[in-house]
Amino acid sequence: MFACAVGAALSWTAPAYAAAESCAERLNPAASAVPGRELTAQALVELRDFGRADSGPSGAAPFSVSPDGTWAVMAMRRADADRDSYCVGIMLVSLDGRTAPRLLDVGGDFIAMTHDVRDAPDIVNGSPDPGTPSWSPDGSRIAYLRRDGGGTQVWTVGLGGEAARQVTKFATDVVAFSWSEDGRAILARTRPGLVPAWAAIDAEGRSGFLFDKRFWTLTDDRPRPALPVPVVSVAVDAMSGLVVDDAAVRDGVETAGPRGAQFFARSESGATAWVGRDDPLMIFGPTPLHVDIGGRSLACPAAICADHVAGLWWFGPNELLFMRGGSPDNGGRTVIYRWRIGHEATPVRLLGTIDALFGCQAASRRLVCAYESAIHPRTLVSFDPVAGKQRTLFDPNPDFPIASLGRVQRLVWSRDGATTYGDLVLPPGHHEGERHPLVVVQYASRGFLRGGTGDDVPIHLLAAHGFAVLSFQRPPLLPATATARSLTEVQHINIPGWAERRSIFDALDAGVDAAVATGAIDPDRIGITGLSDGASTVQYALLHSSRFKAAAMSSCCEDPGSTMVDAGLSYRDFLIASGYPKPGEPGDAFWRPYSLAMNADRLRTPLLIQVPDGEYRLALESYSALQFHGAPVEMYVFPDEHHVKWHPAHRLAIYERDVAWFDFWLKDKVSGDPARLPEIRRWEALKAAPPPADRH
Repeated sequence: MFACAVGAALSWTAPAYAAAESCAERLNPAASAVPGRELTAQALVELRDFGRADSGPSGAAPFSVSPDGTWAVMAMRRADADRDSYCVGIMLVSLDGRTAPRLLDVGGDFIAMTHDVRDAPDIVNGSPDPGTPSWSPDGSRIAYLRRDGGGTQVWTVGLGGEAARQVTKFATDVVAFSWSEDGRAILARTRPGLVPAWAAIDAEGRSGFLFDKRFWTLTDDRPRPALPVPVVSVAVDAMSGLVVDDAAVRDGVETAGPRGAQFFARSESGATAWVGRDDPLMIFGPTPLHVDIGGRSLACPAAICADHVAGLWWFGPNELLFMRGGSPDNGGRTVIYRWRIGHEATPVRLLGTIDALFGCQAASRRLVCAYESAIHPRTLVSFDPVAGKQRTLFDPNPDFPIASLGRVQRLVWSRDGATTYGDLVLPPGHHEGERHPLVVVQYASRGFLRGGTGDDVPIHLLAAHGFAVLSFQRPPLLPATATARSLTEVQHINIPGWAERRSIFDALDAGVDAAVATGAIDPDRIGITGLSDGASTVQYALLHSSRFKAAAMSSCCEDPGSTMVDAGLSYRDFLIASGYPKPGEPGDAFWRPYSLAMNADRLRTPLLIQVPDGEYRLALESYSALQFHGAPVEMYVFPDEHHVKWHPAHRLAIYERDVAWFDFWLKDKVSGDPARLPEIRRWEALKAAPPPADRH
């Protein structure tokens, strides 16, 4: 019963392939690379991936290195837009490059990330779960999460060619796991309390559900189990899968340093380094670097150690390397430093790059990292940070058509004391003096420029169709939030006068100015896009600027009615605590600078809304008002989708419609695809509609 209830969050199951080798071939670059392939929407959708969707410097590593430092392993996936499915497998990569990568297991379904939101557990986000496999302490076996038939469990596989086997068989999903210290057991984390909780909700339905804070009304028409639902660690024998005595099992994962440490590293000689807040109550406060060595506690004296440290590695008894992650205020550069404690007063810079390095792990005085450039998808690399030499270990997409891409330029700018950056992508074959329509994509610009946050807007595909694209990096939080001690306190800084939204828009507006100043942009043909926080900026921009001639939103919107109703009582109460007007109170002065619905009678910017069925209710107030007042608006709702859309067929449709939409409104170009004819006819009718004053 429970498995069905939980599985409903992701109801799709992978179709059976005609032969088991077909997925193996799709995942194996050597078997399915296509030399000279063109950049198409489908080619972007079907790139081979590993790890999480973003390339931020923090978070779970997308691969793991074997205890002896000779192998790396990762969970691979590749979308199939025609079948609307994924191929999933476990890939083994040799770190010396002498052995070709090989798949240890092929099978299972896409695993989406879930989060507890307000009072609701396990809300599906839609982004891929990192799913990083884990090595047994002796390096002979690999454990990983695999999803089959609506349930996620722990599987293991060896290196000798034996078949993979399922270890856990719980009624609830395994959300995390680790090996025991001796490698005989696996400690699996799951939520067994969900089973009776869902059963009680089923029983409650016989007499009607009491409407209360258990409802996450954005997606559900029934309550969810009330939080807290504890995550329980269960020890199982690594071979038989039988539950064993937890008391006799020691977790093989070292405690990650002092409480609150965000990064932690221990040297072979026992020295430790960690990054954490001096004041743990300051939720966005600085996170300085600390070291314990030789019985002494040291704080790194350099300003570069005060914040944004995103990786720590000991290369000797007193030689510490650390990474300062690409932040908006340094133009998005990732820099690696060396600190020889006792020999160097301050750290020494070894290398810096605007490319993305993340998930780095030390192996034989080298770092093994996931790596992305603006023009090439994720690879696995090994590099010597002292010598600055880099070597590619594994390229999942060796046939990606880099030669057909346009030039990418990193722009850095400041306005009102806030510094941020963006990447300007020009069309292939751009010539000096040419000016192109510009599309702004939000709200993180790091690594491969694929589709912006949420992967909904195909950056290089738009460039291939003659657009310049500004991939915009959201600026840092407002300075005043650095001392905030709760999210509510942060909101009390951000919300009055829409201060945060105004600050982000001002930074974006300055970025557009910087792009126009290059001489390659037509200032009269600019579009804007966004998901989540980016969509909020689109909403604000449409009301406070006339420079955007077309827009596309992947989530939408905040308005007086829907915001207070459509996400449930807990979200309503959070907004009220944040300073939003209470239901029934006068709120025009608060909402007028931000609500599309309240300004629908004057808005004429063509707006494309492509939203998941799990969130479309929030868009209804804006869409209804805009449509009623004759604004050029069109909305699509995608089934079985969440905040981030995960269906390959949907992503393909969104990519292609984005290009057609901006072609139509910014270039007066009509798609030649006969299948788009009904769509084009509707858009032509929107363009021909009289302005609001004439209509009424």
